[in-house]
Amino acid sequence: MKGLRVCYHLLTDLDEDLPPGCAEPADEGQPGREDAPEEPSPPQEPCKLQLSGPSSILQDKEIQELVPHLPLRLTQQPWSLLYCTTRDGFSLKTMYRSMNLSSPVLLLIRDTEAQAFGAFCASTIRLSNHFYGTGETFLFSFSPELKVFTWTGRNSFFMKGDMDLLMIGGGRYCKELS
Repeated sequence: MKGLRVCYHLLTDLDEDLPPGCAEPADEGQPGREDAPEEPSPPQEPCKLQLSGPSSILQDKEIQELVPHLPLRLTQQPWSLLYCTTRDGFSLKTMYRSMNLSSPVLLLIRDTEAQAFGAFCASTIRLSNHFYGTGETFLFSFSPELKVFTWTGRNSFFMKGDMDLLMIGGGRYCKELS
């Protein structure tokens, strides 16, 4: 657990409406739209991940490289620092206790060799006797550039945590995105 540094979560009461510039794509084939001329879409500002404060793990450039891999509905909503080892210590029990909200989690880690990596967990990290989570969960690494490892669909070993460990991904869980 020595490498765990910070954990952000999405503020749950703010994840309902998408901000301008991060709208879900319009459905094709909407009734009454078949003969409508295509409207040129205005240039959109890229979505930006909003953290409650600066990250001690990732630089702004690295954080923004993660944005295209996050579910669109979560990209411009404010994320709050939930757990940080420099502030909260190195206790899994403390981390689990701080996860009292039901919201997605962005886990950022820098190890003792200065390598940055982490996970996006679509579900709150919690104690469990069984694996839980969804296929939106993914792992990532910045060594030296961003590598994202998504679900292969071969199993459902997304996350599992007990008092001794936290596991994210298992078996042949991940495939690297090119």
